[in-house]
Amino acid sequence: MSELPDWAGMYVGLPFKEGGRDRQGLDCYGLLRLVINERFGGAVPKYEGIAYQPGHDRDLLAALMDERIRLWTPVPMGSEKQGDGVLLRVMGRPIHVGVVVASGWMLHIEKDCDSVLERFDAGSRWERRLLGFYRHAA
Repeated sequence: MSELPDWAGMYVGLPFKEGGRDRQGLDCYGLLRLVINERFGGAVPKYEGIAYQPGHDRDLLAALMDERIRLWTPVPMGSEKQGDGVLLRVMGRPIHVGVVVASGWMLHIEKDCDSVLERFDAGSRWERRLLGFYRHAA
């Protein structure tokens, strides 16, 4: 799983949109959902309320994310595979997700940045923010 798959490029450059759930605009969860549903035959729900909104209480959002993460199965570090979710900490809270596309690589999207492929392993800006990997039952 070390080489980046060709299909991953189809998801690079998609625009960011708060609460977005389709190719017209996505937030981090929307991108995770889109990739899993399209590439891995999943049926990951929309979770309309999961998007961070400016001024929204981040503690409340973290609690919502924690509640939703229980619907996913934790995957031990080193056992992650394509299509697994990556949970990341931003500002000390578990509020960002990506999707594993290859060993040490994820696809993710952030505000003011279209979707990108980025490393999450040793030496990356995400290494110390990495909280774990999760596999959706769908």
